[in-house]
Amino acid sequence: MLAVILNLKDYTPFEHVCFAGGCLLWVVVYVFTIRGIRTRQFVDIPIISGCANIAWEFLWSWVFHTDMGELYVWGYRAWFFLDCYIVYGFFRYGYKQILIAPLARHARLVLACGIVGWGVMLYFYIKLYDAPISHMGAYSGYILSILMGMLYLTLFLSMNNLGLFSYTSVWCAGLGNLLVTLFCFSHFTDWFLLSMCAFTTLLNAAYIAIFTLQRSQPAAQLATV
Repeated sequence: MLAVILNLKDYTPFEHVCFAGGCLLWVVVYVFTIRGIRTRQFVDIPIISGCANIAWEFLWSWVFHTDMGELYVWGYRAWFFLDCYIVYGFFRYGYKQILIAPLARHARLVLACGIVGWGVMLYFYIKLYDAPISHMGAYSGYILSILMGMLYLTLFLSMNNLGLFSYTSVWCAGLGNLLVTLFCFSHFTDWFLLSMCAFTTLLNAAYIAIFTLQRSQPAAQLATV
């Protein structure tokens, strides 16, 4: 039974602890993002990476399956269901992220096209390159993590309002990615993947540092949680 829940043949206990811990921290990120949607009417995940996230999670929940065990299959599905509410938030409030007026007026169309476009591209990338090699979405996941890391910084700086973002989410996202990075360095040897892991860590560290610096300023606009 344990072998069905956790693949301990191909993955060590240390690797399971790192990967599961990273996944749980991202659940916390999603919970705080949903809280922000409900209380601030704003989604603090970049809209473009939000399109990619829901597409990736749908594919790895229902089309492709990780070989790490059923625990992670349902973990990916938990991400997907939480992300469905976040996408709902994008359809209601995503226009607030878009500073180009013509695009903001058509934010829902941009979102729908983004989800479909990412879904098609990721399907073929995962089928041809990712699933046969990593068996759990590492390559496609880190491509999206780099995208998200860069867009988090630009979104945060362009909004210029601390009150729209959760400091807890910033730390949980960074630490969650760091735990998955430790998993990758333990399990994989491909330096293309590992270089993406390292770059993601640098982007997350930069975001935490910039957020912390802004938060320490006397003119910080609103308390964040």
